[in-house]
Amino acid sequence: MVIKFSVEFKQQSVDCALYHAHFSISELANHLGVGKSTLDKWIRQLVPNKTSRCELTTEQQQIMALENEIKALKMTNVILKKVHVYFINNLSR
Repeated sequence: MVIKFSVEFKQQSVDCALYHAHFSISELANHLGVGKSTLDKWIRQLVPNKTSRCELTTEQQQIMALENEIKALKMTNVILKKVHVYFINNLSR
């Protein structure tokens, strides 16, 4: 039985794999309910200028994971600053 995945599901899976680079392709594929080679193929198809994550060294994968963590922390910092301003403005009234 062949399962057809939508383009949206494929793109979301690739985005997830790139964002969560600290997880292995096998772990992500298992979580998404697809095969490891399928997910790797989608990454190579949808992000042609990126090297397949299976071909990356451990150090390169760690760097990607740290870069993603930095992005997430920066976003959290921006949100916390906005929350701080909101509470300062509302508590001073």
